[in-house]
Amino acid sequence: MGPHGTVTLLLAVFLAVSAFAGCMAVWNRIPGPGVLRHAGRAGMILCCQVTALALVGLLINNARGFYGTWAEVSADFFGTSFDDGGGMQSTVGGGGGGGGKGVGPVGRGPLTQKHFKVDSGRKSMEAKFTGPASHVTGRVVIYLPPDYKKDANATYPVVQLFGGTPGEPTTWYGDLNVGNQLDRMIKDRKVKPFILVSASINVAGGKPNECTDIPGQVPVATWLTKDVRDFMYQNFRVKTDAASWATMGYSEGAYCAVKFPLQHPNLYRTGVGIAGTYESTNPAIAHNPKLLKSNAPYELLAKAPAVRLLLTTGGKDPEAPPAEIDKFSGHVRPPTTATKYTTRLGEHGTVVWRNMLPFIFGWLNKQVS
Repeated sequence: MGPHGTVTLLLAVFLAVSAFAGCMAVWNRIPGPGVLRHAGRAGMILCCQVTALALVGLLINNARGFYGTWAEVSADFFGTSFDDGGGMQSTVGGGGGGGGKGVGPVGRGPLTQKHFKVDSGRKSMEAKFTGPASHVTGRVVIYLPPDYKKDANATYPVVQLFGGTPGEPTTWYGDLNVGNQLDRMIKDRKVKPFILVSASINVAGGKPNECTDIPGQVPVATWLTKDVRDFMYQNFRVKTDAASWATMGYSEGAYCAVKFPLQHPNLYRTGVGIAGTYESTNPAIAHNPKLLKSNAPYELLAKAPAVRLLLTTGGKDPEAPPAEIDKFSGHVRPPTTATKYTTRLGEHGTVVWRNMLPFIFGWLNKQVS
């Protein structure tokens, strides 16, 4: 009877309806002096509000999949640790992610963004811009390592982040707390300094896109792989070779994070998919052989590019079960490498994924130069 269970939802409906009906039934029947009657009525109002809010919260959780277990709820609201039962790791393929340079743009262009909205609590800075190649207007949220301002000549590797659908680029810095987690790991010298950038992926007017340029629709892939990268080249001291750029995404964003290194190994040599599925479900892509072959991760594996992938999920995730990783890994051929990491517990939600980030950044630290 977890937070997204049918029994839990029916119980919440029963309690909300019962609280309201009880309030109406005894409102004018409370005995005693006026102070006690008013206190009793206030208590009934509070009970109605609590049960109603609980019902709304469960409905939102069912729609958005924030929490899969009560342990995840407790970890988020009371600051306790979430015990995911420990992780298990395995690797298939080999030889991927060589140290050679990519053929992406090099050198820093003129500054294109002078003002950012800074959130010091989340260790992030945000801007909105229009990409000259895609003509998409979207948000980018950036994390800079602690010593970024101290050395004006230092350049940094980049991890490009992709969220889910529906979702916002700020989710990484809020629910997943990626900025503060990485900040601590860098200060504790557990990982090298990275720059993070999360950009809007839901820019196609509500149409599903799988981070693909679909004819007649907004060119989402161009926005993400061209405009966002150029924005980072122009405004920050980032390394520009493919070995220094990685992708990471959760849920639908995992599809994008795995797809782009396979599709553009000259831009990204490393990718991390968190709780994702990797078969195209978009009819506009699945029914178009050319688009499918050039965009779907399963199809792209046939090229066996020299990239390294990390595929993770919760051990009890009903939407992206560990078997999904096994199925995908069965198609991996050298020099592509795919590493599987699953927890024993944990379902499909941000608390589970947040718990994985220390392992993920430790893995990225060994892959990204």
